[in-house]
Amino acid sequence: MGIGDRVVIGSCYELGSGDAVEAFHENMLVYRGPVTDVVPDRGLFWILDTLTGGRRLVDMSELEVVRIPSPIVEPWLGLFLRKGHGSAGVHSRPSCNWREVSALP
Repeated sequence: MGIGDRVVIGSCYELGSGDAVEAFHENMLVYRGPVTDVVPDRGLFWILDTLTGGRRLVDMSELEVVRIPSPIVEPWLGLFLRKGHGSAGVHSRPSCNWREVSALP
């Protein structure tokens, strides 16, 4: 995946903990951030929504989900990701890269 490449996700089986995604409803960005957990049999996954700062449960049947290139990895993400990516105990603010809203292709 090159810079600026976005991949539409058709199933939760294509997602893994730490993947950077955006979720859209009728071409409007609803959630953006890293995947923290996946329940592929139910079509659900958890995301750490960097737009609001909260953890959200996303239903694949209700939103269009795209994988985006990950911004700079932040140390605080390790506290939320299931596989423990990053350094636990180190806190920093979310990257401004997560705050840039991109348009649906």
